[in-house]
Amino acid sequence: MLEKTKTTNLQEGMYVVCSANGFASLPPDLSNKTISSKTDISAILKLNIFEVLIDSEKSCIQNSFPQTTYSEEILFAREAYNNVLNCIQKIYEIIKNNGNLDISAYKKDVSPLIDSIDRNSSAAASLTVLARANRYLFTHSLNTAILSAILGRYIGLSRETVEELSIAALLMNVGQIWMPSNLLQKKGKLSKEEFQLVKQHTVKGSKYLLSQNTPESILKSVKSHHEKYDGTGYPEGLSGNEIPQFARIISICDSYDAMTSDRPYREALTPNSAIRHLYSMANSAFHPRYLESFIKCVGIYPVGCFVKLSDGRYGVVVTNTPKAPLLPQVKIVFNSRFRAIHPEFVDLANRSDQMKGDNLEIVECIHPKTFKLELDRFLW
Repeated sequence: MLEKTKTTNLQEGMYVVCSANGFASLPPDLSNKTISSKTDISAILKLNIFEVLIDSEKSCIQNSFPQTTYSEEILFAREAYNNVLNCIQKIYEIIKNNGNLDISAYKKDVSPLIDSIDRNSSAAASLTVLARANRYLFTHSLNTAILSAILGRYIGLSRETVEELSIAALLMNVGQIWMPSNLLQKKGKLSKEEFQLVKQHTVKGSKYLLSQNTPESILKSVKSHHEKYDGTGYPEGLSGNEIPQFARIISICDSYDAMTSDRPYREALTPNSAIRHLYSMANSAFHPRYLESFIKCVGIYPVGCFVKLSDGRYGVVVTNTPKAPLLPQVKIVFNSRFRAIHPEFVDLANRSDQMKGDNLEIVECIHPKTFKLELDRFLW
């Protein structure tokens, strides 16, 4: 996917295609290539070019933020998460009271959360497993925004673009304000008439946001985040690359968080079961490249999985290793007899390299409710 980026926002790892100015072209040694050093950026900045086209699907951002460990970052991520959660609640109150939204202000609200994601995305990702049923509308929007930001950064979107993407995810369900609450909480299957009514939330939300001078990219995302790659989605039956980029990203993250959350009509899936379910819908519901990138960046065993290891101990996945998706970092909290122990962080990928012939690996992902566990206590 091509997008315009200011040359002042260029980062190592971005794949530069060409100039976007229309009158000055990039020299051959700087076009159709990945920026590999600050020297490349300096060379582009010296030219009379203010914007370039970036291929986000070929980009791989090299994070310039100082990296932190999960333990170091989790408290910052938790504070940023709670601040944005309060922001979402205020947004819905403003809408209900016919007030005016301030999109630029919301970008400032999400900025600390994106800073945290840039430092260590696993910390913010772990918070997405803690959705509360009584605040589902708010936590689901925030969780989708976090996952969208993680995916956006992974595929090489600029910081400015990811901020806008996050706002789009936060606002994706504002149209549900005008839906009957009993319909959204129904435990059984929706009738055809009821489903037609629910589907109107995308159009109602985008129409309202149009009156609030909302950027077009956000409007399109809110309207199109239930479109499907094969054209069977709604409201317009868009397919493939007709679906806006933000909507393609949000639809995957929206579905994943919904699958891993308790709903009135079903219990939550384990994160790895949700990943398998998403993968089964590649080329039908979801853009295959974006889905592949999502699975790579969240892992086969996503953060928040409660797992049993091959030595019989139990723990929670707290960090993923993109190069070794089956070997994440695990916080071990129970011994093989399921007795609480002093937490131990084990990097399965490093251990696998160091302990040839004596590998420690995940043998099972277990739903926390099996043991009546609250994961909240293990994520700090």
